[in-house]
Amino acid sequence: MKIAGIIAEYNPFHSGHAYHIAETKRRSGAEGVICVMSGPFVQRGEPALLDKYVRAEQAVRGGADLVLELPPEYATASAEGFARGGIALLSACGCVSCLSFGAETDDLAGLSEAARCLAEDETLTLAAKGYMKEGASYAKAFGRAMEERDPALAELIRQPNNMLAVEYLKALRAQQSGKISPLVVKRCGAAYHDTETPAGGENHPSAAAIRKAVLSADRSSLPETMKAALSPEAMMPLLMAKLRTLRYTGADLTAYEDVSPDLAARILAAVPYTESWEAFCGRIVTRNLTLARVRRALTHILLEIRDGSSHLAPSYLKVLALREGSPAVSAIAQNAALPRITKAADDRQDLAASSRFAQDLYRQMVFARCGIALPDDYRKSPVILREDG
Repeated sequence: MKIAGIIAEYNPFHSGHAYHIAETKRRSGAEGVICVMSGPFVQRGEPALLDKYVRAEQAVRGGADLVLELPPEYATASAEGFARGGIALLSACGCVSCLSFGAETDDLAGLSEAARCLAEDETLTLAAKGYMKEGASYAKAFGRAMEERDPALAELIRQPNNMLAVEYLKALRAQQSGKISPLVVKRCGAAYHDTETPAGGENHPSAAAIRKAVLSADRSSLPETMKAALSPEAMMPLLMAKLRTLRYTGADLTAYEDVSPDLAARILAAVPYTESWEAFCGRIVTRNLTLARVRRALTHILLEIRDGSSHLAPSYLKVLALREGSPAVSAIAQNAALPRITKAADDRQDLAASSRFAQDLYRQMVFARCGIALPDDYRKSPVILREDG
């Protein structure tokens, strides 16, 4: 039995994601697809547009067979931590033989060579770290360092999805996941950062375009599943309360993931200015502190994600949604190396505490912004899609 794995955010799930799942099954011959999906907060350092159970159900209806939650310590990490956590969870399933990921290219050999260079070339790594100290983002820093070594590979990793693809391949190498072979599916449709919805055919809109359309729409006109949509602005009341408390108590912000002494000082200095999320982040950003880094750091503070959390090995598999009778569901039941959690009441060892905390904060934001009370993890079971549903 062949089972494929996908690591994703589905923020939100759209036609391009359904295409990716279908292509994965077609090209790999897999009988099932297991998706590891970000929970309430995503890698951009902000809340997901929609609740994790809504997005997981959309994924199963779009072709996935089983959706597992990527815990917040990995879901909100850099590309390296995001990939490392996702690969570790797929490996722990014990039944995944293929990792499928989207990229701007189908040049697997080139992506694999870039991953090898990043993993083994110390000169390249040192050069990239130097560029990051000058203010370059992770992707741009490695791109510049690679330019000096191999211009063709540098051009390859400039696109966001290509850099993430390289991180997946690097994580496969590092974790010696030899039983999992990579499969790259070239993206089609709108570009990653496009915020306009393309017209018809295979011009799949980007997630950014969908988020923009949903958040700018009249909420009363939205489908029920979209009425609880969140923007990053929803974080501000909880975040400012947390930061004011930490500022008052003199807490050390560098104890949180991604928070350097310089960043900690800038965050605390900006606390009195409680403007919008965008303006607040803008007060903190410098040439050496990118917007992505700032957003992730603030999210880590809010979620109590401590330094080094994304380097720890996952300890559980949290099931969000599944297709009843799928071979993937039975395969993971027979082969998983970690305990499976279907609802919080079953988590006797409190393994998924960080996930529950993140979901609690997300529920509070939804209620405060939208007046909708989402069920908590203690009362919510996985979404099960049956043949008649």
